[in-house]
Amino acid sequence: MRVSTSMIFQTGLQNMQRQQSEMLRAQTDISTGVKLRTADADPVAFSRVSELSAQQERVEQFLRNNEMAEGKIRSQETRLASSTDILQRVRDISLETGSILQDPTSRKALSNELSQLREALAEQMNAKDERGEYVFSGTQANTRPFDPDSGQDSFVAPQDGVSRAVRVDVGENQQVTTQRVGTDIFTVESDNGPRYPALVDPNTTGFNQDDLPDDFPFNLVLDSEGDNDGELESTDPGAARSALQVIDGLKWAIDNHDNLDDPSEFYSASQQDVDVLLEQVVVARGEMGNDLNILDRMKNDQEAWKLANETTVSSMRDTDMPEAITRLNENYFNLQATQQSMVKIQGLSLFNNI
Repeated sequence: MRVSTSMIFQTGLQNMQRQQSEMLRAQTDISTGVKLRTADADPVAFSRVSELSAQQERVEQFLRNNEMAEGKIRSQETRLASSTDILQRVRDISLETGSILQDPTSRKALSNELSQLREALAEQMNAKDERGEYVFSGTQANTRPFDPDSGQDSFVAPQDGVSRAVRVDVGENQQVTTQRVGTDIFTVESDNGPRYPALVDPNTTGFNQDDLPDDFPFNLVLDSEGDNDGELESTDPGAARSALQVIDGLKWAIDNHDNLDDPSEFYSASQQDVDVLLEQVVVARGEMGNDLNILDRMKNDQEAWKLANETTVSSMRDTDMPEAITRLNENYFNLQATQQSMVKIQGLSLFNNI
């Protein structure tokens, strides 16, 4: 085999270029902290890292949803806890007003307390979160759920649209409710609601509707002799009433106690309505508790998976610093040896032996 001088120089040059390339690669691995930068470095590992990175992004989104959902649910739960205390006091008043120990003065005091309780409850029912969204408006978060004056909910009229509960993904095939609709909690339907009579004399031809709470259902019974013409309009006695309207009805009964044949009928009906409202609040708080448990479990599982995933990805993608430094030093010494060899080879010639 003939070995030419040019072949020797070409081989040496290739060795130096390869070692310089290896040094540059080791230096880049160390400076960036990443050894798996392109697919050609390790196609299988690169594909696996890409897959795990996509899964991690999704898990991180779930964790962000989890944090947001927990804040909203706890805000609602706090409001419902306060509402429970208020409704419980309203129930106590409905029981106290029927006592024979009550006189006009004490009933007036209870009526005034109901006004304060109603105001406090309206504040809870129309509460906003830190983002300025109504807590109990569901999908219509910018719409006030209840009119504080009439007590009517804002989603009855067709033009107002229908609000629904908001649910968010906090895991694969796992959702929790972050915003509930107040009408599911703070309204009650009763087919046997109390009757609020119009106390008029036989010659009365009209009745001032302001004597009754706004939008409050009532029955009107006409009892007269002879033919009478007239026009009558009323609401359905079994229509849904908000908690504010229930309080309005109880307050009306207390204020008109002395004019009612059987005030206990109204107090009992109010008590039953409040019992239903309290039960609905308890159910909602129970659902929130379940959702918080789900969030806690999902958070623990996802954070554990995220930690394990980061370890797996790091082992395939990130630079092993001790190994990279050792490789860099090895390449450096090899390059020096190659360069020194080339210097000696340059001094060799057959003419020196003639």
